Amino acid sequence: MATIEVSAGEIPEGARILRRPSLNPIPSTPDKRAKINVRRAGKYPRVEWGVLRYPMAAVVGGGPSTSRQLDTLRWWDGDIFAINDTAKYLSDNGISCYLYAIDGTEVPFRVGDGVRGAIFATRVHRNQFRQMEKMGLPILVFDLAEEDKFKGIEGGPTAVCRTPHLLLRMGYRGVTYFGIDGSFEGDTTHVSGHSDSAHDNMLIIRAGGVDYVTHGGFMLQHDYMARIMKKHSKYLFNASGGVFGAMLENPNDWEVIAVAEDLKQKFDKGGDHTWNKRYEGGYTWQQPEASSIQAPSRSDYKA
Repeated sequence: MATIEVSAGEIPEGARILRRPSLNPIPSTPDKRAKINVRRAGKYPRVEWGVLRYPMAAVVGGGPSTSRQLDTLRWWDGDIFAINDTAKYLSDNGISCYLYAIDGTEVPFRVGDGVRGAIFATRVHRNQFRQMEKMGLPILVFDLAEEDKFKGIEGGPTAVCRTPHLLLRMGYRGVTYFGIDGSFEGDTTHVSGHSDSAHDNMLIIRAGGVDYVTHGGFMLQHDYMARIMKKHSKYLFNASGGVFGAMLENPNDWEVIAVAEDLKQKFDKGGDHTWNKRYEGGYTWQQPEASSIQAPSRSDYKA
């Protein structure tokens, strides 16, 4: 049972205590099912690693701010990776993209005519592969660190969290993040459609004096991504709004002010993942020379 920890070590008298729960998510795909999926994915070609081979990539989530960034994405000069059902939303709005997923759900993700192919973790269910094959689209796969501790992709608990390690190792000059807001606007949970599961494990985060309705999974995702983006600020850029943007701008001043009861029941206490771990056999990712890498300058990035 997860609890909100409000003290650690010596706390100076009069100091403000930030309330941040320590959570460890339960994997959505059982180990037995994941192993079956990994075995079946063995026949597909794998992503290739490189250094500075491609221009800036865009990773797009289903947060409400995505709807305000469509013009920017239509003119994006590089590959766009849409997370799960966001692929259909972008396609319906005239934006070509690749479907990107790591989840083992059996329900096929929503796609459209603008989807150019897919990059899947090997633990993705075969129904996703079948859908791409029926559309005649190319598929590339990669292992998560859970499958290959030496060469697999490290990161936090969500698909977003694996993209920095994956795309930079593939050779993209950087990654800009759209629509990974991690908070809800009214009844809108995702631009691609309402998700009932988004209302599980809900909590409220206060950042920069504003309260955001979100859930535990997003808190873990954004805490992880904020730290990684600070560490690799020459390569990772934010164009998202919501609680994620607020946590980036207020890294030392955000806290959880309310937690739903089910959150305490579904999460275990624990730590989080490392990111840039050392691999055996020369697979350690090295930061390339960043002198030629510039942060995006489009004025409409602010969500």
